[in-house]
Amino acid sequence: MRFALLLLLLLSSLAARAESVAEIHSERPFGYFVGDLIHAWVDIRASADAELQAASLPSPGPLTISLDLRDVALEPLGDDGGKLWRLHLTYQNFYVSLDVRDIKIPGFALILSHPAGNETLQIPAWSVGVAPLREVTPTKAAEAVDYLRPDGAPPKIDEARPKRVAAILAAATLLAFAAVARDRGWPPFHLRRARRFARLARRLGAQARHACADEEIRAATQSLHRAIDATAGRSILGHDLGAFLIAHPQYAPLEAPLRRFFTASERLFFGGAREKDHDVGGLARLAGALAERERAT
Repeated sequence: MRFALLLLLLLSSLAARAESVAEIHSERPFGYFVGDLIHAWVDIRASADAELQAASLPSPGPLTISLDLRDVALEPLGDDGGKLWRLHLTYQNFYVSLDVRDIKIPGFALILSHPAGNETLQIPAWSVGVAPLREVTPTKAAEAVDYLRPDGAPPKIDEARPKRVAAILAAATLLAFAAVARDRGWPPFHLRRARRFARLARRLGAQARHACADEEIRAATQSLHRAIDATAGRSILGHDLGAFLIAHPQYAPLEAPLRRFFTASERLFFGGAREKDHDVGGLARLAGALAERERAT
């Protein structure tokens, strides 16, 4: 009884394995040249309880000295009373053929798992036709030089347009460089009118980053006075501010902060005001505003 049961299981296992089949299809069976890709696919049918082991799939890489397997992709196609997979294969041909002939694509084995055990499904080798890129023996010519073709004429290149483009770009580069040099005061623009307020704004801005002593506050106020005097060409006091702004109208929008500066300066030097009531940061901001007007001239 036990023997009959084992025999029944064996027969059922063999019947299940016998259901597994594979069909090879190719994009076309001939007409391949050296370097061409050969696309093929294998349809695999198996019983419903079968599982295709991914580890048994062929690995991309060289197969022969003139044939590579470039890509492998497995596509499940559903379960209609059984399992169906489509295995996509991409080969590349490196065989330099001298005539029309077939080359062999090596076969491989796949492993299907069943509840009763594993099944090896052999995919057989198959062939495709390859062709040469040129004839082996050319048509007979009367003279040996007739076998050689003359060199092709080189294409004509219009040199005028690239030269014009290069000249325009060079001129634009020089103009941009001249603008930067003028803004930065590089030679030959270093002899232009000195930007007193710009230098003073940078110095006072750096000085305002830390707490300033009384003498530093007085010195900062005096330095702003000297910059205004140097711009006017004479000493400017509070009552002279109107004439200064008429002579230098670019600074007219800053009349209000300039009057506040002169008023605070008079209190500092002549009215007994304390230095802590004055702010170096405010002096730096006023010098910066004057520097912006100075830059426009």
